[in-house]
Amino acid sequence: MSIMNNHLLSAVGSFGLGTAHSMVMKAWREYQRCVNAGSDDDHRDAAINCAITLWHLNDWVWNGIAVSARDKLEVKQLLGVTGRRLEKDDLVKWAVTSCPELKVCQSICNGTKHVVCLGITEARLTPADVQKPAEEGKVLGRLEIVDAGGVRDGIQVLYKGFEFWHHHATNDNVLL
Repeated sequence: MSIMNNHLLSAVGSFGLGTAHSMVMKAWREYQRCVNAGSDDDHRDAAINCAITLWHLNDWVWNGIAVSARDKLEVKQLLGVTGRRLEKDDLVKWAVTSCPELKVCQSICNGTKHVVCLGITEARLTPADVQKPAEEGKVLGRLEIVDAGGVRDGIQVLYKGFEFWHHHATNDNVLL
């Protein structure tokens, strides 16, 4: 049985989303809302919601891993743990090392909750270039992530975070 199919009985505060798989699919819907937004407000809101869900998938995946699976050698090897019991921080460190975009999602998540944004310089919505309308006549600003590496496309950051969890948490691999 995969961790994505483990129903989390403790997930009573999530309006019926009871598996990590359901949260991965929630992240996808939020990503799609972001990509297909009709206004800058909807664009921004969906991006923030997607980043929050992607970051919190650490919790959902960790809680979805059966306690007995946390002792499996192959899971420990994947996460780089030797000689001790696996801890949630091991999963988080592995996730952000494997997918640095998740660290950006953490910064957005914390920045929208606590106002202070650590880890990145800025997550911004740049004004739309009205001379270059988007498809279907929409003119939306560009979501950008500014950090030590420069300016990155926020949509691509979210997609890479989704792609990571979709691959590592829904396909047949050692985490399942």
